[in-house]
Amino acid sequence: MDSSNTYSSSEIKSGFFVLVALVVLLVMTFVVGGYFKKGANEWKVQFGYLSGLSDSAPVYYAGREVGKVDGIQILPGQPRPVLVTIKVSKDAYVRADSVAYIDTLGMMGEKFIEISVGSKDAPPMATGKVIEGVDPIPMHVLIRKMNLLADEVSKMTEDLNPLLKTMNDVVGGNKEEISKSIGNLHEVTANLRDMTAELKMHPWRLVRKG
Repeated sequence: MDSSNTYSSSEIKSGFFVLVALVVLLVMTFVVGGYFKKGANEWKVQFGYLSGLSDSAPVYYAGREVGKVDGIQILPGQPRPVLVTIKVSKDAYVRADSVAYIDTLGMMGEKFIEISVGSKDAPPMATGKVIEGVDPIPMHVLIRKMNLLADEVSKMTEDLNPLLKTMNDVVGGNKEEISKSIGNLHEVTANLRDMTAELKMHPWRLVRKG
């Protein structure tokens, strides 16, 4: 028998894994395409800042993936110049007050769009309407705000230092008087407690003369 027509076990295993990979790829293709088996709605979402959102990014509704980003368009001169086209399964019930957020998925940091459910009394949004997008806060803005907050805390600490020093001086110079006052207060409280207990036992003493 010609040995050239036989295959080693490693070659058979490699071929098997390639076949499995192809099957998995096909299954994933059909799963992704399954969003649109019942048809899909196309929406526009307007943003002023995308924070790295890419084409074909996933779209989620109520925490479930329901579609994909179909395109990103820049509108020059507009105050919010980014228009994102998304295709979403009809299972996603988008209401008139639904909004869209850009969030981060998992540890890899993949960006995705999350569509809010909206309020239960709101009517459905007409297909083709523009969904209002909530812009994520850029990292440089967060850093700047944190720096401003740190500066304010530092300034507040500097302003409080003289007041704390004055209070410490007052307390330090009058420790004996403060201790006596606290002792007197304890004594008065004890006397009031005893008197109250006595009156509870003998209430007639309130009207006794002398």
